[in-house]
Amino acid sequence: MGFFRRLFSFWKKRENTEEIRQEERRSFFLYIVRVPEIVTYLRREQGISRKNLELTLVDDAERPAYQIVQIAELLTADLNLLYIVTGRPEIFEELAEEAMEERGLLIVVFEEVPGERMPGNLALDIREWEKHLDIINTVSYNTMII
Repeated sequence: MGFFRRLFSFWKKRENTEEIRQEERRSFFLYIVRVPEIVTYLRREQGISRKNLELTLVDDAERPAYQIVQIAELLTADLNLLYIVTGRPEIFEELAEEAMEERGLLIVVFEEVPGERMPGNLALDIREWEKHLDIINTVSYNTMII
């Protein structure tokens, strides 16, 4: 009987961790799609014109590289200059070359130096991503119109 309880508790614990991982993955991907809208909103709030925008993207080393590259690719459509601050610059070399050839976009990749001032006039820090953006609400409400 004890074996079945342990097996059931292991299965339940595994199910809960899988649900949490699915929720994290889903929420991050929903944010990725919204990146251009978020940057436009932040740019307008700061009073920065589109042609004067120098965006800094701060990489999160804990996230898979393809997710950060996907965010950078979404941002390349409307920018003139993009700074990427990262601890893994080799990942963004191909993106920088493609952006220069296809769009004429200059992507400057910096090594992350703690305590140093960030370049650009608007920063998008992926490390603090989900703490500061309130786009996703996991609670659904039933409404009734009378």
